Formats: sequence, structure tokens, C-alpha cells
Amino acid sequence: MPKTIRIPNVNRDERIGSAFNFLFHIINDSENSEEEIIEWDFSDTSFFHPFFLAPLAIYKHRCNKKIVCKNCPTYMRDYFTAIAFETPMHIQTTHNIESKLKPYKSKTYTPICAFPASEEKVADELQSILQSIIEKQTNYDRSVKTPLAYLLSEIICNINQHSCSENGYIYAQYLKKEGCIDICIADDGITIYGSYANNAKYIDDIGNSEAKALRMANEGFSTKDSPERGYGLNTSRKLLAKGMGGDFFMLSGSAFYRLSKDRDEVIELPKTIRWDGTIVLMRIPVSLPKNFNIYEYI
Repeated sequence: MPKTIRIPNVNRDERIGSAFNFLFHIINDSENSEEEIIEWDFSDTSFFHPFFLAPLAIYKHRCNKKIVCKNCPTYMRDYFTAIAFETPMHIQTTHNIESKLKPYKSKTYTPICAFPASEEKVADELQSILQSIIEKQTNYDRSVKTPLAYLLSEIICNINQHSCSENGYIYAQYLKKEGCIDICIADDGITIYGSYANNAKYIDDIGNSEAKALRMANEGFSTKDSPERGYGLNTSRKLLAKGMGGDFFMLSGSAFYRLSKDRDEVIELPKTIRWDGTIVLMRIPVSLPKNFNIYEYI
């Protein structure tokens, strides 16, 4: 018989990344089941926070087992179809990206897109079009445009250059009530720690700690030889949390890093809990502080 897992109702994410408290239970129950067919039961679910929904969909796409969604009301199935929950929208070439995404200009969300992590031109084109869609959806302050472009570019560039990943994933949703854009960007690569190990960089400092690797990556210690490289994450996290008043979260392997107005922490997770690859969550305000100056950060 299939293994049945009840999906909880996760409608708030006060601390960015807290949705993973629920996600890890689902992932562990799915992975540890001896059954090859897993049923996700949505009887208890009426709303999804984007920082729960996007990682859940990405895990489903990557899972080696067959996952069947049941007890979804019609409105939920329609929403799953709209955001490409069951199967991400695959963006393999630069051809026709804009026409595929054009219908989302009138929505408050984008589809969950999967793109080839090693194809820089595809990633750049996808980023550019998604940014224009987000601008249309939110009508954000003009001051948001340049830092949003910078943040998307830096995180996607890290996937392209460091992850050794086959796929990258991106999803965005505008939360009007909260006045923010929630963006999830992920890969299925070798993790931050794996990138250091693969390049034989800072191993004496990191040891076998994925938490130390995350801290160093977010403080600008690059795996590249060029001294100007590696500032992307360091700059991005400060720009978002300290300058724009947003929140930044990165989970890689068995550790996560979180930076917000009142938190700057790295947590090593129990060895039984793991995310294969790296996932970044960014909460971006649609209105910035009046004294915000991007050039104080980049």
C-alpha cells in the first residue's frame, strides 16, 4: 500500500525559513518509507505560504519515488496547475521564454521554473523576463528595480558557477498584504560545503562542518582564485537585510544561514536532516527606506 503523509496548513512564515520545520518532516517521512508510492494528503490544507510551497514542489520533482497528491479541492488543483507544481515549467533554451511567461503578468506569482544550471544565457534571459513580470505584477517602487536585478543575478550566478548542478529552480510570489516579494531559488548541486571541498579551498578552516562553510561563503570567502570574486553572497545578504529591510535565508546540505533585522545565525542541523543542494529564500520589500542607497552595499 502507498505511504500516506498528511500535508499541514502552513500560512505564515514569520521567521524566514521556518517553513522547513514542516518540510523536513514531510521529506523524512517520504524518504524513510519503504513504499515506492507516496501519497501526500492535502485534507488539512487550505493555504500555502510560498516558502513552503516552492521547496515542497522542488523536492517532489527531484524525489526518486512516485508522489501522488490526493484530497486536493478544485481551487487547489487549479492553483497547482497555474504554478506548475506537479511538474516545473522547463526552460531549456532562450527561445519562446517570454511567450511562455506572458500570461503571468496579470497574476501575483510566477510558475515554478526549472532551467539548465550550466547554461548562462538561458538563466540570464529567464532572469530578465521574470524581473519584468515581477515589476508589472507588483508596481514596486522604482528604487527596487536595480537591487532586485542585482540579487537575482548574484544568486543565479552562484548556481551557474559553483553548484555543479543539472537544474536550477526559481519561483516568486507577491504578497500584497505583507508588501513584499518572496523569491525562492534552488539547485540540486554539490552544496556550499561540496563546492569548497571540490576546489580544495579553506578545508583547514571548515573541517567537516557545513555550518562553517555557509558562514564563510556568506562572508565572502570564495572558491575562485580571483580576489574580486566571492563578494556576491556577502553583498547580497547585507543589501537585502540591512539596506532594504528584507530577509535572507540559505539552506545547503545540513546547515542553514539566516539574516534579518534582528538575526544573523548559522545553524548546523541534525545529520538525519538534509537538503540535497542549496536553496535561497529572499523576502524583498516593494517599498524601500527613504534613505536607502544601493551604492553603500555594492
